[in-house]
Amino acid sequence: MTDRFDIVRSWVRVAADRAVDRINGTRIASVTKLLLERLTQQRWRLSDEALTAAAAHAEGVDSAMVACRSGRMFVDASLTNGREVQFSLAPRSVRFAPRGAKEIAFDVEPPDAHDTSIVGALAGCIAKATWPMIAPADSIDVGSAIVERENPGRLRVDLRSVPAVRRFASTQTATMIFDVLELESLRVEPGALALKLKLPQLTPP
Repeated sequence: MTDRFDIVRSWVRVAADRAVDRINGTRIASVTKLLLERLTQQRWRLSDEALTAAAAHAEGVDSAMVACRSGRMFVDASLTNGREVQFSLAPRSVRFAPRGAKEIAFDVEPPDAHDTSIVGALAGCIAKATWPMIAPADSIDVGSAIVERENPGRLRVDLRSVPAVRRFASTQTATMIFDVLELESLRVEPGALALKLKLPQLTPP
């Protein structure tokens, strides 16, 4: 098992080094560093506190709290129009297409109780965790993604619609970054949303 793990780590390191070689020519040292960190780490967690901060910064939200438990993200929020919303989200799927859509889907309960600005802000938080170079490290609000209803109980979000992602997409390194850093899965754990990246494919130098 140890030998196999060492081989996988070596494989990831080679892929990371090749990706970094491709981007070094742009002289963007911070982007290179973040890319390498993501490729070697592969897994990380968004805590309840981080998700709460994102939800609280959503448009039209006065206060919010997000708690991860029992496989769902539970949201309790007060809106500036006086409305109170309580709903939960369960990650359903992740669909990242090469040079195409970067979609995540959530099952929502109750189906008609969610607030799209909060869901979009949570998606923005996921986008920043996947591609940390889209915004400064201390930036909490990266903008809300566009939220679409896939069916009565399911919501779909394309992370490319996050405003910070759209701005970063105009840079010369964006296409390579988006193709190399691909989200593989989302899983709710007690106290956090766990994210996992796909192992990058090795390509000839």
